[in-house]
This record gives sequence, structure tokens and C-alpha cells, in this order.
Amino acid sequence: MSATAADTRPFEEEALFNAAFLALVVRDAAAEHMKRSQGQGLPTMLVYVITPLALHGPTRRSLPSNVTAQMGEWVRGHPEALIGLGDRARALRPLVSAGVRLGLSHGLLRSAGGTLKAAPLGRRPRGMARSEDVDACLAKSRFLGRWFAEQTDPITAMAWWGLRP
Repeated sequence: MSATAADTRPFEEEALFNAAFLALVVRDAAAEHMKRSQGQGLPTMLVYVITPLALHGPTRRSLPSNVTAQMGEWVRGHPEALIGLGDRARALRPLVSAGVRLGLSHGLLRSAGGTLKAAPLGRRPRGMARSEDVDACLAKSRFLGRWFAEQTDPITAMAWWGLRP
């Protein structure tokens, strides 16, 4: 019997990057992408860029707050944002995939022609508090969904970040 990725992951990583949280990160990015792009879904490949950007604290804090910032120019002006991004994206890939599968199976996300669309989200149960860090990750994933909606070609946008599909 072989060990699964979940069996070999450190406890802290499993707790921080659980599928439910990652599904919510992707769902929030997809919802804002849809709003900004007149209902177009978020290209699935972009969730593997958005998630490591939103979750990495130093990168998250350095990202602009306005979607009118030109992405290519911003990345060229902030080369520190690229340091370790490829490694983080590769490490998070199975976790993000698990989050997307969970989101699809529980109706948070819908698949539509190579894109992901956000489904309506119910209210959070009473007494379920979120930390400031969780709120910051979700807020930045929403920003990134809007920012990537401004880009005409997702492959070019990934290339700016030094990534490829």
C-alpha cells in the first residue's frame, strides 16, 4: 500500500492548506473574476498562480491594491515576488487540485469549458470566526481574480510570473 500525499504532509501544512480553505480561496477569486469579466469563468490554470500569490504573506502584502496596475510592469518592478513562486506553485498544486475537487463536489465551484465559475455562497455559521490572516488571504484572492480578469491572455500572464501551464 502506498502513502498518499496527505499521509506524508506535515501536520501544520495539512491544517493551513486544507482543501476546504483552498476551495474558498479559489471560489472567491473566481467570483471576482466573473464580476470583472462580464461572467467569464476563471481559467483553471490561473488558480495555480493565484493561490500561491494569495497565501504567501510577503508576496500578498507587496501586491498592488488597484487592478489598474499593469501586471507585467508590476512584476518587472518587483522581482522579489518571483523568488520561490515556482517552488510554491508546484508544492501547492496537489493541494489546490484537492480544493478545486472539493469545491466542485460541494457546489462552491462549477466547471465550464476549461474555466471555473463561482456558485453562490451561503452565510457563515454563527460563531465561526476567521483570523485576520485568513481574511487577508481571501481578500487578496478576490483582488487577484479581478486583476487576472484584466489580462487578455492567461498564458502570457503566467509567463510574466515566470510560470507555464
